[in-house]
Amino acid sequence: MKKHFRKVLEALKTSKDIKALGFSRRELKGVAAKIADKLDSEIKEDATDDEIQEAVDDAIDAALPFLQFSQTVSERRVQSYKEAHPANEEDDEEYDDDDDEPATRKNRKSQTSKKGKKSEDEDGEESSLAKALKPLMDKLDGMQSEITALKSGKTADSRKAKLEKLLKNTGKFGERTLKAFNRMSFKDDEEFEDFYDEVEADLETENQERANRGLDKLGAPDATAGAANKRAKKNDEEVMSDDEVKELAKL
Repeated sequence: MKKHFRKVLEALKTSKDIKALGFSRRELKGVAAKIADKLDSEIKEDATDDEIQEAVDDAIDAALPFLQFSQTVSERRVQSYKEAHPANEEDDEEYDDDDDEPATRKNRKSQTSKKGKKSEDEDGEESSLAKALKPLMDKLDGMQSEITALKSGKTADSRKAKLEKLLKNTGKFGERTLKAFNRMSFKDDEEFEDFYDEVEADLETENQERANRGLDKLGAPDATAGAANKRAKKNDEEVMSDDEVKELAKL
């Protein structure tokens, strides 16, 4: 069962606007399932109860105009059906007047006819409801796609800005790296940070080779300071203190 189905269903049952539309329990379950399906992909795992309830209420408010429209369509269909078949009921009544069957059999036949008609009406209402809800579902799908695209674009821009800062004034090295970055995709931030660390290390190696040839370093003065400082700190931790050297000499 969908995670937020019960909460959505309870909210639909207690809504005065929804109650006024007169939907059956099965129809409400169908609406709740549709709304819950969208909310399951939109609500964060760490969302509070208040945030979840707010999202549920907003989704129901958004669906209300479509539900009202679907109910209007359903009522019009039922009325059209009654107007198109007025003779059936009259014929049944005339037939019953002249019928020699026992009263119990006539009642059973009448009840069967009513059940069949009710089933047809319910099927028509559900079909109308599904059609009326389709624009809402399409709209929610579009909104979700837009949100995902915006988040993806924002993340990509942030990563590119960080990389461009590292590669500023690095000439061909930076151009090649940025071109490679534009063709790449990262499943998460950890994978990007691994790539960033590799670029940082490559830039430091490139600058060391340039220094050996008497050339200026690439990039801003502090472009590779992060990686260099990490290595320097590690090396400092590995250097023995004077006391440790003295203790070693006594051995």
